[in-house]
Amino acid sequence: MDQVVKKVLNERGTEVNAVEFLNVKNAAQLLRASEKMIYQMINTGKLNAVNLSKRKTLVYRKDIDRLFELPHVIEIKEIIQPPVSECYNMGEAQQIFNISEKALFDIIKRNKLFKFQEGKFTYVAKSELNKIFNPEL
Repeated sequence: MDQVVKKVLNERGTEVNAVEFLNVKNAAQLLRASEKMIYQMINTGKLNAVNLSKRKTLVYRKDIDRLFELPHVIEIKEIIQPPVSECYNMGEAQQIFNISEKALFDIIKRNKLFKFQEGKFTYVAKSELNKIFNPEL
């Protein structure tokens, strides 16, 4: 009799692995966690789920598998600081392009331009600003 019970329990475990949509109880069983933890993961947005009714919540099996995927690595390229002679300081750029300080900083931020500070001045590359203000050149 014990062997029959173990066989039935093992079959249930394989059923959980083969099902595409799981209820919260089966998702908790699959992750070896509590139902409360599954609901907490759903509420915090770590796990997607669908409420079919007040008492029926389903979790997509692929969403559970995505919990264990590694995040994508973003390569960061090394930025080489141009010499100061090839850069405008903020005051020069404002006068040359006839824009306000806020507008200049917004353009730098929007276009993700590299700026750096040397001494009491902040610099940005002349070539980068010229591309934005005179694109035909």
